[in-house]
Amino acid sequence: MRGTTRAAGFSVMPVAVALIVVSTVAGLLWMGAQGASSGRREAASSAASSASSSSAAVDLLQGLAPASEGVAGMIFGAPVSKGNYYFAKRVAYMFPRPWGAADVPEEQRDDIVWEQLILHYESFRRGVTVTDDELEEMVNILLKNQEQTFTRRGDPAAYQQWVTETLTEPVELFENQVRYLIQIRNLRNLVLQEQQVAVTDDEMQQEFLNEQHHVGGEIVVFDTQAEAQTFYEQYHEPAQWEAKKAEGSQPVRPVSLMTLEAYRDLWSIPKEQIYAFHALELGTVGAPMPFGKAWCVYRLLDKRTGDLNEFSAQQEAYRQQVERKKQYEALARWIEDLKQRATRKMIGA
Repeated sequence: MRGTTRAAGFSVMPVAVALIVVSTVAGLLWMGAQGASSGRREAASSAASSASSSSAAVDLLQGLAPASEGVAGMIFGAPVSKGNYYFAKRVAYMFPRPWGAADVPEEQRDDIVWEQLILHYESFRRGVTVTDDELEEMVNILLKNQEQTFTRRGDPAAYQQWVTETLTEPVELFENQVRYLIQIRNLRNLVLQEQQVAVTDDEMQQEFLNEQHHVGGEIVVFDTQAEAQTFYEQYHEPAQWEAKKAEGSQPVRPVSLMTLEAYRDLWSIPKEQIYAFHALELGTVGAPMPFGKAWCVYRLLDKRTGDLNEFSAQQEAYRQQVERKKQYEALARWIEDLKQRATRKMIGA
């Protein structure tokens, strides 16, 4: 986990071990969100229950703090109190995964806070709940990972002491934070399962090749495309590359064989470019490619090529894999649409 930044207006956990603990919780929640289980949720089944859930969401967003504390903003026409806003902000900083708050600049973190408030509102509207068993399970996994021998229900006194001393906050606050995250996770799982997507043979075969094609070799990384292009023009011949490497003035890093899927996922190299690089002859220096937020020039020294004759034996596994990916893509679009419909209005958090 990257370093946690202090934001004006609320406190961030001051103890290093506490940051490790809450990162563990968030990681477990993330794994839960990736899983197929969606049984631990409830959906509104009638117009009356939906109206009741919406009313509960408004009450929650208005918060229990006195009205004098002020309003941070509006979503779906309902006021969000500063108390609820700062609660959500604290969670985003203390639990930087899976929401990504640790991976974006300070000025963009507020968008993550509001997105989670919107999702939490929607979870109430849909009647999504968090059971005490879910809370118990998550907390006990956390305790076990922290090498504690007691459980939340088994030894409440030891549990309370551990939370207050390790996390430096009341048990009620910690559990509300975990419930908040679980409720959003349960909503995501619910909506994920609702997504109906179609998978074609071409998509399955492409996914197969993404994981069967591998490349490896040597790489030089640059801050800008212009720097990478200049280097490529000067050292694109293998002999020139070797001479530059021997000179030692430019770091040339070895790269082990990895799948094309890994390059696309880890460093956002466009599909067309990484496939074109895979097609080169061994020893060739490829044209500059994006490499995350940087640029790279890559020399191909090793590769593997997938065989579509082996695809049929794994077709069902790849169908499920592609279907899951497309469901997550549909979920991301649903969240963006929900955020647009929320018509968030900032007032002065």
